[in-house]
Amino acid sequence: MSEPRRVGILHEHDVLRRGIAGCLDEDRSLTLAFVVAADPPREPVDVVVVSQSALVANAFKCPIVLFDEDVERLAPADASRVAAALSLGRVTAEQLVVSVRAAAAGLTVSARAATRTPVTRLDERRLTVLRLLASGDSTRTISSKLCYSERTIKSLIRDVEYELSANNRAQAVAEAFRQGLIY
Repeated sequence: MSEPRRVGILHEHDVLRRGIAGCLDEDRSLTLAFVVAADPPREPVDVVVVSQSALVANAFKCPIVLFDEDVERLAPADASRVAAALSLGRVTAEQLVVSVRAAAAGLTVSARAATRTPVTRLDERRLTVLRLLASGDSTRTISSKLCYSERTIKSLIRDVEYELSANNRAQAVAEAFRQGLIY
C-alpha cells in the first residue's frame, strides 16, 4: 500500500472542522497533517479542505477542496484554485472522502454532477467493485470480500475503467463520483 495522502483542514466552524476530520480520519489512505481554525502550519500537504473565507485568506500550493454553505457564489479567481467544491448539507461523508482522494490525485471533481443522472450504466457487480475501489480496497481485498478470483476483479476493474473512459482506478472513481454512480 502506498503512503497515505497528507490532508490539512482549515475551517473556522468548530463542529464542521471536527466532522470533516472525523470523516477523513476513518480512511486509511488519508492522514491528517493539521486540523485548525486559523493560521495553518507551513508543512507540506497533498490536499487541503477549507471554508470559503479560509480559501480567500490563504495561498495554498496544493489541491483545494472547498467545503462551505454557498459554493455556487465563488469568485472566478478562487474557483480556478479549487479541485472540488462541496456544498454543506448536500454532501455525504463518502462524497467528502472520495473528493479529497481525487483532489490529492490531481483530479478535479464537480459535486453538482452527483445529482445528475448517470451517463454510464454499470451492472451491480461492477458497481460493487467500484464502491470498494472508492473505499480504498486493493484488488486482493475486493477479491476476498466478493469471493471472486483476483484475475476476475482485475478484469472487472478494466471494464469499469473502459466504460468510464478512465486511464486508471483513481480516475474511474472520480468519474463515477462526477456521474453520480457512487456517493
